[in-house]
Amino acid sequence: MLDTIVRDDEDLPSYRVDCARTVATIAIVESRPFFRECIRRSLQPSLGVSVATYSKLSDLRERSRGVRFDLVVLSLMDANGEACAKALKEVSELAAGCAVVALGAHDDADLARAAIRHGAKGYVPVTMGFELAVEAIRFVLAGGTYVPTDYFLAANPLSVPALPPPPRGRSLTDREQGIVRAIQEGKSNKVIARDLNISISTAKVHVRNVMKKLNARNRTEVAMKA
Repeated sequence: MLDTIVRDDEDLPSYRVDCARTVATIAIVESRPFFRECIRRSLQPSLGVSVATYSKLSDLRERSRGVRFDLVVLSLMDANGEACAKALKEVSELAAGCAVVALGAHDDADLARAAIRHGAKGYVPVTMGFELAVEAIRFVLAGGTYVPTDYFLAANPLSVPALPPPPRGRSLTDREQGIVRAIQEGKSNKVIARDLNISISTAKVHVRNVMKKLNARNRTEVAMKA
């Protein structure tokens, strides 16, 4: 399972999906018109696919006959665990064989686990960065499963073995540890520079030093290894 996907202007991972074979690849189910349109206008150009929108699951059932979606983005921003289970069950009946990404309002580990248990292939909280969310959805489209790892670590802290410390003489400085935390949060070099009150070029130097110390090829590996 992919635990963290992190963007970088230079090192953004790429998951290619062939979406030319269908008219509408992604369906978005969100009851609020403003949010529904914002999601559509954001995802369609970012993923380069066609996106259809529906206000509720019954609309998806009635208006999508004859169309096979590769992915349904189901907004659960106002749903509790029980409502999540009911919605996911209905989606599985409406779109058999279609991947589902649950869109949550908060970093809700319980809701994320409930979504995965009921068949979702991803849980994306709207509190994460936009580029990171897009890459998570792209990863699910490519056949993967995405849930932030810390949701599961919080529930099973003893089930994950401790990582070995960095090689002697290659430990991270306090500033570099701050850079790592920023990378894990999906922040770009520009945002890191602003938050740490340093120049973008200095931020890039710190990122490259961290990658070198952790023997990471890109920011995704930095987040996973650190």
